[in-house]
Amino acid sequence: MAAKKKSKKSASQQLMSVATMGLPAPVQKVATSKWGSKILMLLLPALVASGVLTVSFAGGKPSVSIDQQRAEQVGEELREDAVRAAERLREQDSRSFR
Repeated sequence: MAAKKKSKKSASQQLMSVATMGLPAPVQKVATSKWGSKILMLLLPALVASGVLTVSFAGGKPSVSIDQQRAEQVGEELREDAVRAAERLREQDSRSFR
């Protein structure tokens, strides 16, 4: 039986491998997976831009902190946006069937 060929890691997987070096193995495995690395590459900048995640450097070492209040506020805004979008879709569907 032939050995399974290992696929080459993408740039996002390699970046996540370096970024998650100090985290537990299960977290690293998810973060460096094909889909996990792509999702994190999109999600992390959005969380930093929205103020949920804050990255600071002390003595040359990065420190990441989560603003729980901001996370709740952003979550509530996302829920409200989702409800409004669903209502608009229902209105458009009901108009198209008339």
